Amino acid sequence: MSESMMNILSWMAFAGLILATLGLGALVDIERRRAGLMLRLRRAGGEALGPRAAAPGTAGPGSFAWLRGGLRRIVLRLGERLSVILGGEARDTAADLRSAGYRSRDALLVYAFLKTVLPVCAFLSGGLWVLTVYPIGMQALIPSAIVLAVALGMSMGIDMVVDSKRRARLARIRRGFPDLLELLVIASEAGQGPQQALHRVARELQYSTPELAAEMQQMVAEISMTNDRRTAYDKLSARVPLPEIAIFTQALEQSDTYGTPFARAMRNLVAEQRANRLIALEEKAARLPVLMTVPLIFCIMPAVFVVLVGPAGLSIFDNILAGR
Repeated sequence: MSESMMNILSWMAFAGLILATLGLGALVDIERRRAGLMLRLRRAGGEALGPRAAAPGTAGPGSFAWLRGGLRRIVLRLGERLSVILGGEARDTAADLRSAGYRSRDALLVYAFLKTVLPVCAFLSGGLWVLTVYPIGMQALIPSAIVLAVALGMSMGIDMVVDSKRRARLARIRRGFPDLLELLVIASEAGQGPQQALHRVARELQYSTPELAAEMQQMVAEISMTNDRRTAYDKLSARVPLPEIAIFTQALEQSDTYGTPFARAMRNLVAEQRANRLIALEEKAARLPVLMTVPLIFCIMPAVFVVLVGPAGLSIFDNILAGR
């Protein structure tokens, strides 16, 4: 009975693999037809075609690039279909991806594809391996659990990688933020306005803190194009969810709204940041006695105990031996 059941499950897995292959082939064919239709529309519109804009599917030096572009479009289309699974978390996920440095418009689609397709593929391939190698019974229980754990680990690993990159990027921005304020104070006292000072300081920070420099340059570009400072400040706070950046944008907004001198606002922020760093150092120093408790108990106290009690124990042992 178990052998017949294994045969049935094997055929079902084989049929699922065939259906998945047919679906992928259908997507490739649809994408090829769409690319051909777009090419004909461009020709009908009179647009100039480059030397590599040959008919899709033809062999040539651009065939590998066309295949790579087709696979990318398929991945993005699948990610667009699967992004619905995220539901209301799509906006928060997109914000986390932007905080991690993935600012492409296709980042959420690629994330949805990796989040759903990779674990499913790992689970199906692992299940097929378990069915073909192990007989159905208790022997297949541990391999099945391993396959399930690997699939879940791949699904959670995407979030762990994004979260790790997000925390590392925000930590680098936080380390470079005091330098930004100091340079803004110097630039503002030299006679530059807020926008010119931000642009100049962003250029100076490209080598030491490129993430913060890129964020400042994007904010300055948004202000220049839209002339909407408040929206640009809100977008910066959303891209970099740090309390320092929130206070910085509030100071900029107050300076624009109430006419507060930009140099004075930056000097106040510098003084506040210095006080905050001093408080943080004092908190770390206050935690040192608690952190030293564990090594004191497990590393220092045993040696002290041996030094203090060791001679008495040796003398007692010698007395016992002499009494014999």
